[in-house]
Amino acid sequence: MSTNALRVGVFAAAVLGLFYVLVVGGFGGIAHLGQQAADDWPWLVLILAGFGTQVALFVELRRRKRLHDIAMKTATGGGTGASAIGMVACCAHHVADLAPIIGVSGVAVFLTDYRVPIMLVGIAVNALGIVLATRRLHRAPLPAGGDQR
Repeated sequence: MSTNALRVGVFAAAVLGLFYVLVVGGFGGIAHLGQQAADDWPWLVLILAGFGTQVALFVELRRRKRLHDIAMKTATGGGTGASAIGMVACCAHHVADLAPIIGVSGVAVFLTDYRVPIMLVGIAVNALGIVLATRRLHRAPLPAGGDQR
């Protein structure tokens, strides 16, 4: 795998982590962010690592000019969406405070009640995307010259 693909994967995981920090910290405050991260750290690590790995594999596949399968893009997009929803579900109960104003109390209650299953779905979708991308990567030859940049 190229160094660039690894960098992009780490960056993508960091951006998703920042999204989590902004949403949880924004709705619940710094104290709640610390408590939520302490409670959910195993899920968060799996989601972030899975997402970053999936993005790195996708970048490597694109680099090899072999990504023509729309299913791969769909799996990556699905993993992204599921990961983001799982991360937001951790703090959705704070949306309930604002729900009467913005009219989404049902969504907030749903996300709060089902946050762990939603995070598990995000992890499963990421794992599927990683398996599909890895299989595809093993079939894709290195570019001419085997450049690893």
